[in-house]
Amino acid sequence: MKESENSMIADNYDTTLNVIGGIKDCGVIYKSIDSYCKHNDSLNDLVLRRNEFNLRSEKSRIRVERAVRLAFLQFKNQNHKELIQAVFQSNISVQEKELILFWQFALNNRLFREISSLVFMNIYFSGRVGINKDDIIGYLKEFFTTNKNLNLNWSESTINTLSTKYLNLMAKLNFLEGSRIKSFKIVNPTTYSLVIFLYFAKLHSPHTDNILKNEMLPLSFVMLDDIYERLKKLSLQGFFNMNFNDVSLNIELIHSYKGICNVLQNRSQTEI
Repeated sequence: MKESENSMIADNYDTTLNVIGGIKDCGVIYKSIDSYCKHNDSLNDLVLRRNEFNLRSEKSRIRVERAVRLAFLQFKNQNHKELIQAVFQSNISVQEKELILFWQFALNNRLFREISSLVFMNIYFSGRVGINKDDIIGYLKEFFTTNKNLNLNWSESTINTLSTKYLNLMAKLNFLEGSRIKSFKIVNPTTYSLVIFLYFAKLHSPHTDNILKNEMLPLSFVMLDDIYERLKKLSLQGFFNMNFNDVSLNIELIHSYKGICNVLQNRSQTEI
């Protein structure tokens, strides 16, 4: 299956997270994206023929191949596709790749995005040292109770697995550490990461310039009290235009989705 150039992502709830969270090594996900960017549609060969995910059954390979496509190789429009291609063809650090993989999955998957913004990031910014399965299970159960009209009807086992796989994935992305008890690792986005984040935020809410109203904002790993100063410094460097009026923090992207990576790499990547 090959994605159309303008495929739209269905904004519904699914359990893709269970499959992605079960992948042993995120390195093969990066390799999948890299193969797609260079050869446009070689994921089938990578997963099904060469079995680089090291899966025993053909059924498992088909399930993983589909999940990787849904999570990381779907694009809202051509701008989105060009951004991912440019990012993963750039010379960036592993930590930057981890953040971008996180944002790509969050943009493409509603359940992962909402658990991340409403549970993970809330607890991360609260000052607690860690997060556990019960935090996510509690959120999901309350969500299903108050949204019965969605008719998801997921079992206790499914909810439990979602919670486990979510924490496993966040640990593989180096946002958590520890085995039984998951502790937060400090994440400090670089200039490169934070500018790229604004492009993901715009893809999520293309008709809203006010970043303070953007659902993706908590996923930036920047506290609300600090976001203005961080973005102001980046704006002064010419990465984007910014306007603040005490209510709205409006961001105007001035570089193309394809060109922003070159702009960033042509300048020194210093921490703000």
